[in-house]
Amino acid sequence: MFDKALSSFLSNESIKTAHVGVVLSNPKGDTTLINHQENKFFTPASITKLWTTAMSTQLLSTEYVFTTHIGFNGELDTINKVLKGDLLVLTNGDPSLESRYFESKSFLEELKSAISKLQLKNIEGSLIILPTKDDYHVCSHWLWSDLGNYYGAGYASSTFMDNMVELYFKTDKSPLKTTQILKTHPKSSSFLMENNVMSGIKNRDMSYAFGAPLQKNRYINGQLPTNRDSYKVKVSMHSPKAFLNEAILNLLYELNIEVQNNKVMNLSKASMDIIFSYTSPKLSELIKCVNYESNNNYAEHLLVESAKENGVSPSIDSAAKFMENYWSTLFKDQVYFSDGSGLSRKNLITPNAMSGLLIEILNQFDLNDKIPMLNSLPSAGESGTLKYIGGNTVLEGNFIGKSGSMGGVRCYTGYFKKNNNCYPFTVMVNNFLVPDRAIRKAIENLMIDIYSAL
Repeated sequence: MFDKALSSFLSNESIKTAHVGVVLSNPKGDTTLINHQENKFFTPASITKLWTTAMSTQLLSTEYVFTTHIGFNGELDTINKVLKGDLLVLTNGDPSLESRYFESKSFLEELKSAISKLQLKNIEGSLIILPTKDDYHVCSHWLWSDLGNYYGAGYASSTFMDNMVELYFKTDKSPLKTTQILKTHPKSSSFLMENNVMSGIKNRDMSYAFGAPLQKNRYINGQLPTNRDSYKVKVSMHSPKAFLNEAILNLLYELNIEVQNNKVMNLSKASMDIIFSYTSPKLSELIKCVNYESNNNYAEHLLVESAKENGVSPSIDSAAKFMENYWSTLFKDQVYFSDGSGLSRKNLITPNAMSGLLIEILNQFDLNDKIPMLNSLPSAGESGTLKYIGGNTVLEGNFIGKSGSMGGVRCYTGYFKKNNNCYPFTVMVNNFLVPDRAIRKAIENLMIDIYSAL
């Protein structure tokens, strides 16, 4: 039955000219039920995130939290309500700082409450975001066409609001007319957007933003659906630190606290008195956001943090090499990583290694790590990025895993759940030219046939 399912899949007209790899194992991982080109390299796209989240659970623990400290140097005059020093915010690469994915937890609200209790009227020094150097960067192998868009936002110690800006457009009733940006959220006076977007012929978002980290000028081109009063487009920030700084200054203004910006302290020699410390959700919640939402930004931050905690410099490139070395102890010459999210096309993984990771999670991780990892995976036809595959079929609720896609790439990896067992499964399809939906349908049919044969 498995041979028939594979043969039917490989003979599909949409698949014939593509590069295809398939592996299905039994729950213990000691028997391979299907294998096809299992030792060939494939571009994995977002299934890379399973490697990143699995490594982070092992190296950081699922109870791990990021901590942002807010404090001051100098003297706090409680009688005159004056801070004779600087207000300091020591950031630490928390990807969830004021994130849209955890709206019930607000750094700014907690900061506002803590500052209010001081009843300050005046800050003689400045607001300083630490570290002072702006370390915002991206993977050196990401495409230029990705960097300006929200999914191409990079890593920063001072990451804020997902390093994402929402633009709201008004489009004309007729095609090929100029559009208007009504507002941006959040705001920064140093974020300069040049709008070249037109109302479109097709009823979908075909706009693209261009701009690199720390490059103030952003350009957005392409087309958007016609006759929209407030159409939202998400782009990457040029500097999360600039947005965070402006948001905190606005908060101080709301509290009627004057910031004089005098040079009152030597920052290099000053100590920091803590006002309060803000903690992120636990890693178990962060990895669920990575895998459910296929969140590139969270993935890169977990990659860098895992490497940083092991003495590696905080950059995506060096952290990716660290992850490659980490997993090569089990999968030598089967994994090559360029980033932690899968956005780079230079990531290479064999289906055999992907299956091996699934088996490792299932049979070698202790319960404290295995359960959060399995809980981080969406369910076919029901949730996350698997919501639109397997719905109203035998797959619905019976396959958990991760999808990965980009131009010419469509991959799925995870577990078939049947008879109280989990069967590790990976399918990777590269270099196809047909519409993505045709490949997705062919893969869905393969998965249905496999599930029925288990």
